[in-house]
Amino acid sequence: MIKTSSEPLVQRIEVVMSRRPGFQLQLAARFAECAQEFRSAIHVRRGRILANGKNVLELLILEAVWRSRLQIEAVGEDAAQAIEAIGDFFQIRKYARLAAAKKLYF
Repeated sequence: MIKTSSEPLVQRIEVVMSRRPGFQLQLAARFAECAQEFRSAIHVRRGRILANGKNVLELLILEAVWRSRLQIEAVGEDAAQAIEAIGDFFQIRKYARLAAAKKLYF
């Protein structure tokens, strides 16, 4: 008998915003569009502020400027694919498998 877990898969990545000036409307909209391709919930955190990665306005509220640290979390059955796509979005695909504590630059 095969047992399946009812707990959702969680994948995390931490990045440092290296693009100037940071999350502006165009970049936030493209990120949200990328996140919307997945069933997993995508959460982006900067400090104490948490945003839905699929919502452009919430991403803008993060005020993620150059050198801001962002923690990105995907929760759901396709979380691994979502994190890989986010890595592709920021052209850091080869680093997408790193642990949450690792810092990545994009």
